[in-house]
Amino acid sequence: TSSEAMDTLGQYKITVWEEENFQGKRCEFLMECPSIMERGFRKIRSIKVESGPWVGFEYPEYQGQQFILEKGDYPRWEAWSGNSGYRTEHLLSFRPIKCANHNDSKAILYEAENFQGHKFELSDDYPSLQAMGWGNKEVASIKVNAGA
Repeated sequence: TSSEAMDTLGQYKITVWEEENFQGKRCEFLMECPSIMERGFRKIRSIKVESGPWVGFEYPEYQGQQFILEKGDYPRWEAWSGNSGYRTEHLLSFRPIKCANHNDSKAILYEAENFQGHKFELSDDYPSLQAMGWGNKEVASIKVNAGA
């Protein structure tokens, strides 16, 4: 709705550049971008997040590997891919992460891969899963039903 758009305006701001080190074509966004190519860009090679958390995707339409982008500067792909084993030198779509209301967030943890075994439902922050009854030291799979 338009009132929701007005509420979030200013909470999210990201600037993207087509080349590394904040060079080349640039554009500011306050909302999601399903395909940077529709804006005349070939790729995104550097980013400045001014407000709000964002998630960037390797491919258009929020597909492929995803990277969490918090407030700060990302002059090259290493800045957003970090130490992960998976690396991509560009992003092609991104959107803000909207989850201020934990009542809207729901996830289920599973003790085994492929959503099998003992499960534990979450809808709030937990400083210690063991203290809340989770018997394992690890979580093998997670299903996020709502929120982030």
